Amino acid sequence: MQPHAIDRPSIVACIEHSGVFRKLAGESRERLLTEAFVAYADRGEVIWFAGSESRFSATLASGYVKLVRTAAQGTAVTVDIAGPGHTIGLLAVVEGHSYPLTAIAVSPTWYLKVPAGLMRDLYNSDGLLRDEVLHTMAPRLRRAHDMMARLTLGKVEQRLASVVLLLADSFGVRHETGTTVAVPLTRSDLAEMAGTTVETTIRVLSRWSKQGWVEMRRRHLTVLQPEALLDRNESD
Repeated sequence: MQPHAIDRPSIVACIEHSGVFRKLAGESRERLLTEAFVAYADRGEVIWFAGSESRFSATLASGYVKLVRTAAQGTAVTVDIAGPGHTIGLLAVVEGHSYPLTAIAVSPTWYLKVPAGLMRDLYNSDGLLRDEVLHTMAPRLRRAHDMMARLTLGKVEQRLASVVLLLADSFGVRHETGTTVAVPLTRSDLAEMAGTTVETTIRVLSRWSKQGWVEMRRRHLTVLQPEALLDRNESD
């Protein structure tokens, strides 16, 4: 799929909607405007691989990116999902480490690509930026930790319920009948995050759908009865 020029956000728009950069001013903002640039990733495209040199951070303007690690047995496990306004790869760039996780676009994604040298300069020279990094990154790190903890506990249905509730809480759009997860997820994506098979995920979602707990259509999941999933999550 080719990106549409009309959908391309400006650097200013990327900065204004960024949890990390929106308060930047003066010389720091000017450097970001001058040296960063907008890039595009299509659905399924790898933005970077785990273990590769951290050459840039990515601030998402639109679309969603999953951050994946490879388990010992070779299976891919999604440990976090980033959406508009989130910055990924930031800690690796600032600390000069390789990327710990593979970043893959879940949907067509525009993002602000900030070179590593620029990001480190801004972080080291701008106290306000450092404060924003700590303020915005801490909740996401806790969420990633929560997801990893839940994947190691409970049965498949409990893990899947945990993942769905976590996504609804992070990316949910509430309406009269329920909460729709804004991320365009497939059953394969959900299976990957829950650490199970696609077949099992389809079977569980089908049962939940018949019970009126969830609805899944056109790559979007709607939670209709979160309390029922919470019971699944907390049951022995």
